[in-house]
Amino acid sequence: MADSNTNLIVNYLPQTLSDEDFKELFEKIGPLKSYKIVRDKATNYSYGFGFVDYMNEEDAERAIHEMNGQKMDHKTIKVSYARKNDSESKGANIYIANIPRSFGEEELSGHFRQFGEIIQVRLLRDKSTNESKGVGFVYYTKRSEAAAALEGMNGQTLLKGYPALSIKFADINARKGRAPYQIQVQTNPRYPTPGNNPYGGGPHGPMRSSNSRMRFNPMSGNYSQGVGAGGDVGGHILFVYNIGYDAEEKTLWQLFAPLGTVTKVNVIMDHVRNQCKGYGFVTMKHLHEAEGAILALNGAMYNNRRLSVSFKS
Repeated sequence: MADSNTNLIVNYLPQTLSDEDFKELFEKIGPLKSYKIVRDKATNYSYGFGFVDYMNEEDAERAIHEMNGQKMDHKTIKVSYARKNDSESKGANIYIANIPRSFGEEELSGHFRQFGEIIQVRLLRDKSTNESKGVGFVYYTKRSEAAAALEGMNGQTLLKGYPALSIKFADINARKGRAPYQIQVQTNPRYPTPGNNPYGGGPHGPMRSSNSRMRFNPMSGNYSQGVGAGGDVGGHILFVYNIGYDAEEKTLWQLFAPLGTVTKVNVIMDHVRNQCKGYGFVTMKHLHEAEGAILALNGAMYNNRRLSVSFKS
């Protein structure tokens, strides 16, 4: 176990910071025993904090004095001594959906700090407007604290008129043995649901001819003559399996749009039976949003089916 007088925790790191740059940043102060940015094992996505363990106590103390409060990519990093039980933080990260968009990190923290000591609170934000996307993460010092927060806050409503919070462990392995949660698509004029279809052709969308492919365009909110899965829309492609034989492209849009910028959706059809084959693809503009969508939806229950969401291989 690392010496608590030499081992430091560094919070609020930019997600783009590499391990090598992290090492160089703190190695300027003194020689290190070890260093690590904490990342998701499946996606390599940075959780925004890490650890550095110095060879001697004097360098660790100087690192706190010189590095705490430094600005990095519009973030202010926090450097402090790591607790001896920081190893217990494995699996202590929870993913929260349906956060009121008016909430900042401090307001969200205020609702969750009653369950234990929080290492970091992070909201996913729109890069162009910096507005909250209504989803985020709370990282506790212990998994038991995260479990208490999940049990205490899942299904609670933070503001009148908002849907109930949907909370799950961000670490997929930490959720093994837990009952899967159900996803319910909210009716919204921008994201039409089956049976409330403004695009014509009945509740299941516009009529398709045998030699054409009508696709739901999330950017315009309309159907248009589409292209195949190999279209020219850039981004990060997710494979979505077990969506059901009655799924439509607007259904995928409704599932993924709250989690980030969706540029393309494509449900794979069986044209002989005129139904979905049970899977499709979603293209998301930003990598961190695609990774967040995997954390949020992989393993979740939708229409009594367990979704499988992963990067297209």
